[in-house]
Amino acid sequence: MLQALQRQRFVAVSRVSDEGALLRLSGAPLSVVWVNPSRGISMVGLGVCAEGGGEVSLPVELPAGPWFGGWGFDARRPWPDFDHERWVLPEVLAWWNGRQTVLLAFGAEGASTVELERRLDAVEEVEPIVTRAPVRRLGDGRAAYERLVGQALARLGPEVSKLVVARAIELESDAPFPERAVLKALEARNPSCWTFLVRGRDGAAFVGSSPELLCEARGRRYCTDALAGTAPADEGERLLASEKDQREHQAVVDELRARLDGFVTRLEVPPAPALKRLSQVAHLHTPITAQLREGVTALEVARALHPTPAVAGSPPARAQEWLGSHEDFVRGWYTGAVGAVGPDSVTLAVALRSAVLRGARATAFVGAGVVRGSTPESEWLETERKARTMLGALGVEDV
Repeated sequence: MLQALQRQRFVAVSRVSDEGALLRLSGAPLSVVWVNPSRGISMVGLGVCAEGGGEVSLPVELPAGPWFGGWGFDARRPWPDFDHERWVLPEVLAWWNGRQTVLLAFGAEGASTVELERRLDAVEEVEPIVTRAPVRRLGDGRAAYERLVGQALARLGPEVSKLVVARAIELESDAPFPERAVLKALEARNPSCWTFLVRGRDGAAFVGSSPELLCEARGRRYCTDALAGTAPADEGERLLASEKDQREHQAVVDELRARLDGFVTRLEVPPAPALKRLSQVAHLHTPITAQLREGVTALEVARALHPTPAVAGSPPARAQEWLGSHEDFVRGWYTGAVGAVGPDSVTLAVALRSAVLRGARATAFVGAGVVRGSTPESEWLETERKARTMLGALGVEDV
């Protein structure tokens, strides 16, 4: 479909709005949300003007944009209501430029200005949801998860040195989960993370707040993150002295370095990781910067890096195969990639700390890296800590 879009051009009209709270804008369903307060980025899309998907190049040369979307963890195991890869140009895009809200209405070339202005006229402010309905966790899942971690430990050896084992947490509410309130809570709890929404074809919303970059590129400059090794937020310093966590982290750094090698002319990797502190956990973090070779695109490199050892294991291909036959749920877009692509930039986050909202039901996702020295109990506790931010944003009170 995107090949056809590459031959199609789009037009837009813009308007400055008095609205400041983008998550209160309505007039069509939220189709995309892309927010990072620490970067001054706040964008909300309403409706769908155009879309495309598949293993093809995005039409970044088109003047209209940015396009929003990404892809799932494993093309062989997609969610039925989400394409493995999908990109969307919203009908209306709102963003905060640091001083005011700007609205853009997009249409295919030939769309009348009057039609696009009507789309902007339809944008209105909606009242925020103040009270939240009770939310219940459906089952515990601890025994099954610890059993899976035990199976992963038994699989480790010369051929597979790490497996990132994930689980799904099923939730139920007395009323539909309020998407905008959930996103606002994620944004407030994680101001340095990439908070996102991607809409499925059946109306479900995939939401999350990721601390990890897969790709941040402008021109020939390309940045990615190695993020592995986890501790409670107030115990982050122990990661710096932990042989197990340092070993797990170094495996991610080495794999990213090896995969980038054929695509870049210069690679800058700090000699040691630093700490990345979040509200509930701390991670070992190594930011990696590179210079892309001529003729290489940022999306091409991002696809080559996916899945990283931080979300699959080492080596990723063998780990992904093992996970596909042992995890008792389909990851879909969880641990895939999500973000925005513009004419001169690409930013994709690894889709972590996330959940799918379907009316009054929600499924949250969380995982942990299993390496030599891991135990089923320690990995369970790590996933519980990682889940707290998402569960709290969804309205679970006992977190």
